[in-house]
Amino acid sequence: MTTLAAMQQFLSQDLWRIDASALPLPRRIAMHTLRLAIAVVMEFRHRLLDARAAGLVYTTLLSLVPFLAVMVSVLKAFGVHQQIEPVLAQALEPLGSKGQEITATIIAFVDNLKIGVLGVVGVAGLFYTTYSMIDKIEQALNAIWLVREGRPWSRKFADYLSAVLVGPLLVMTAFGLLASVHSNVLVQRVLDVQPFGFLMLWAGQLLPFLILSGLFTFLFKFIPHTHVRFDSALVGGITAAVLWVIAGEAFATFVAESANYSAIYSGFAVLILFLLWLYAGWLIVLIGAQLSFFYQHPTAYLSRLLWEQGTHAFRERLALSILLVLARRYANGQVPWGMNELAIELRLPVSLVEEQVQHLIEAGLLGLMARPEGVSLTKPIELISVMEVLNAIHKGRAADAVVLLDADDAIREVLSRRDEAVTAALEGHTLRSLIEHSTAASTRKDDPGKRPVPFVHRG
Repeated sequence: MTTLAAMQQFLSQDLWRIDASALPLPRRIAMHTLRLAIAVVMEFRHRLLDARAAGLVYTTLLSLVPFLAVMVSVLKAFGVHQQIEPVLAQALEPLGSKGQEITATIIAFVDNLKIGVLGVVGVAGLFYTTYSMIDKIEQALNAIWLVREGRPWSRKFADYLSAVLVGPLLVMTAFGLLASVHSNVLVQRVLDVQPFGFLMLWAGQLLPFLILSGLFTFLFKFIPHTHVRFDSALVGGITAAVLWVIAGEAFATFVAESANYSAIYSGFAVLILFLLWLYAGWLIVLIGAQLSFFYQHPTAYLSRLLWEQGTHAFRERLALSILLVLARRYANGQVPWGMNELAIELRLPVSLVEEQVQHLIEAGLLGLMARPEGVSLTKPIELISVMEVLNAIHKGRAADAVVLLDADDAIREVLSRRDEAVTAALEGHTLRSLIEHSTAASTRKDDPGKRPVPFVHRG
């Protein structure tokens, strides 16, 4: 195997099969960091992050002014609407003087937009434009989290209204408090005393970064229509904030050295730079969301890769893992779990679990319950054999096998002997015996209270 092929094999599969929990802490951190970085880079090819970012740029152009107008109307009730202009100016700071020009233009549009004279249809259109912007953001984040269905209509209005109210209100309040603290006479006197002056100056420079991290964390936590752990959202939020700062510095340097743009595009140069910065910003948001996803589901990339390749060993292990989790709950008399709970327990994307559960439903091994809502076994665990599960996984591909077996009697005999050996080896093995074997294995590890081991494919 060549060096390039070996590296490709390591990055695409071997890297994801290593048991990081057995590594020393420094190597474990390095392993997780490398996995996250490689997975996000590969997602540019698999998940079209760049195309989604371009779509969000288009949506932003259509919705930015109405969105800010609605936000101003809401924030006026709390007396913090004056902070929109400085916050917007800070967001466009990498554009230099052109950023100030764009900020002034947008604020002028917002000031000229009089909601009181729009009428019922105009106000409804204004709120719909704002709604559509948040909806497009949710769709993009749901695609990253592999969520098939977004929020139902009954939930969208309340959740989106909360996002428009809570997020901007917290950000504007934080920046307002920061500005008032800096202008306070007592604070100015403390700044003259060292080392308090240095510490407060350092804290003042750090606070905007913390606010930005909090905003991204809020976005990654509450916008996707799935369960996102806080630590996962925080990892994505901090990473996105770091990338935002780095991209801002790089873009400011680019703008300062791009005098040719004004010569080529004339008055359109401002618009071109604004579009480029919007694209970079949304790309950073999507990268942060992707990091949150892979942090919460560290085996998801390899799982999706093996699922698409149709690997028998992977499908068998996934099906048995799902049934084992449900069988444990059945044996303990617990309420069946839904798709989200199964995905969290197995640390896999919801859509991947849904696809496998659907196959098991078609095979008659699982069924959907209405009350309580969840996935349930259709038979007692003593009556579901491991061989029945494996046959259900291979079902649908028998026709191809028959064509091959008819080609030569010797091949038919060898494969039949193999199937008979497997059937004999697994005779009497049911989900009940699988639970007992799993419990005994945990006991041998001197950890009887250990929670069910999450699904990890090891080849």
